[in-house]
Amino acid sequence: MEFISDLFVKMFDGNIALATVLIAMVPIVELRGAIPFATNSTLWGNLAISNWQALGWSLLGSSLIVPIVALIFVPIITWLKRTKLFGKLANAIENRIKNKANGISDSGQKTARFSAEYWKKFFAVFIFVAIPLPLTGVWTGSCVAVFLGLDYLSSCVSVITGNIVAGCLIALILEFFPWLNNYLLWIFLAIVAVIIVYEIIKHFVDKKKI
Repeated sequence: MEFISDLFVKMFDGNIALATVLIAMVPIVELRGAIPFATNSTLWGNLAISNWQALGWSLLGSSLIVPIVALIFVPIITWLKRTKLFGKLANAIENRIKNKANGISDSGQKTARFSAEYWKKFFAVFIFVAIPLPLTGVWTGSCVAVFLGLDYLSSCVSVITGNIVAGCLIALILEFFPWLNNYLLWIFLAIVAVIIVYEIIKHFVDKKKI
């Protein structure tokens, strides 16, 4: 743990705010992992910041990603699908996102703004992102919003507001139960590691089946 602590401090030159912003931008980890990371005194010692400071820097980093992902996800996936090298990967990613989108709404068609169907999709994305778990963050949420047919502005607003709720929930939990910090951080990182390993194994298994 001391080695990891020294590594992080040296890597970011003690700038925990910058570290928090950058980590909150990382897929899967995002704000959910950045808050307990930034407030963990075992990792940062006296440099560790408060829950609410961590919330602010994490929201900044994760929110910066939303408009970018919502804007470029479809064009990039479309382009990758046309390439021989990344075609299968692009299709797999698209199918995964579509499955998540179908899980929270039946329709992926454009709907009139402020219609009942529009609000249903908007709040579905909001609730999806507001759940503070891995794979329900701004990266997945932004892609799901696009596949549900929400317009650009609505996608960004629903995801960012959901992200704020998720961040506040995590900050409140750590505020009232500070002893959970270490457990929350390592449990979250363990879940992330399991997800990554699972996805790698699944990829190779599916590849062999083909």
